[in-house]
Amino acid sequence: MKKFLYCDSCFLITFYQDGKLGSLSQYKNQFYISETQIIGELIKPDELAEIVRKSVSVITNDKDEIIAKTSEFALKYESLSTYDCLCMAYAFIDGYCLITDDKTLQKKCVMNNIEVKTSEDIVEEFLNGGDDYVNMKI
Repeated sequence: MKKFLYCDSCFLITFYQDGKLGSLSQYKNQFYISETQIIGELIKPDELAEIVRKSVSVITNDKDEIIAKTSEFALKYESLSTYDCLCMAYAFIDGYCLITDDKTLQKKCVMNNIEVKTSEDIVEEFLNGGDDYVNMKI
């Protein structure tokens, strides 16, 4: 089963604002996010981080190998944020497919043989492929 890692917190925030984030919980064993990213990027609104934890599998500890690769990517790609580099490190080392709508990050992923999908791809594959989307809201 393919594993997906969230990189763009804006996708999660949009889903939260639309009341649809909970619909991904049925795929919780396929969708992941780093605790580091939750703490760094998803602190507002307050309940968002809680809903993300219920709907998406959370990686609680960044391994030393991930931290080292994050630093390597950060030095190599100064235009990317630390969180972008962290997500790339996870995808590169642990084989996640990265979810991002950021064109620059998508290009860096391709350069590093990292599979990447857009939020639109995820909506199409997971949320529009099953039950009526309206019935899948929180």
